[in-house]
Amino acid sequence: MKKDTINGTSRFKRFMNGRGFYVTLAACLLAAGGITVATFGEALFVSESATSQPEEGPRPVEQPVSDLPKPTTTVPTTTRPTTTTTAPQAADLYVLPMGNLVQKPFGDGQPMYCETMQDWRLHEGVDFAGEKGQTIKALADATVVSVTEDPLWGGIITLDHGMDVLSVYYGVAPTVKQGDTVKVGAPVGTLQEIPCECAQGAHLHLEMSIDGSRVDPVKALGRDVRYAE
Repeated sequence: MKKDTINGTSRFKRFMNGRGFYVTLAACLLAAGGITVATFGEALFVSESATSQPEEGPRPVEQPVSDLPKPTTTVPTTTRPTTTTTAPQAADLYVLPMGNLVQKPFGDGQPMYCETMQDWRLHEGVDFAGEKGQTIKALADATVVSVTEDPLWGGIITLDHGMDVLSVYYGVAPTVKQGDTVKVGAPVGTLQEIPCECAQGAHLHLEMSIDGSRVDPVKALGRDVRYAE
């Protein structure tokens, strides 16, 4: 047994003398490869962690981001000054449908007095003051869900903005039809009177909802408005 061990040791030494260099080289390459793979894996993980976004649920229109910092991309050059480009702002995604004078604010679940009906009732939208015939715009990209006429509310246009966000325009003579797609700021109709709120004069009654719950359009859009005194 001892002799076999000695002979085995001798054979191993001869093998290493003849091929040891290549074995050692292979081991070094494997070790370097392992380090490289590990380093690349770590870099990939860091890159994915840094750039991945949370799975987006229904867009949170109640609290829009309107004051985002302006991200810039700087491109150095050896022949020209550095060029800076600015990414589109969140403000470009939403606009007011007309003017910025709020005649009557969102009731937020509290009864408000109706001058026309002379009673107290919920006011689930915002009334924007305007002039009859004034152009009404889509507040965001949308698909026209329905266009109807109501004896109390006049022309009604419902827009689907995706992510379970809907807007409903009351008191509008429509220039769009069901199934149309519209871009933010595109005309959808002109202002007319609302019979059940005629004491206020010509105005747009705008309602918005997310997941079926009414929200304040002014807060949802995040635009600057003025309130009538």
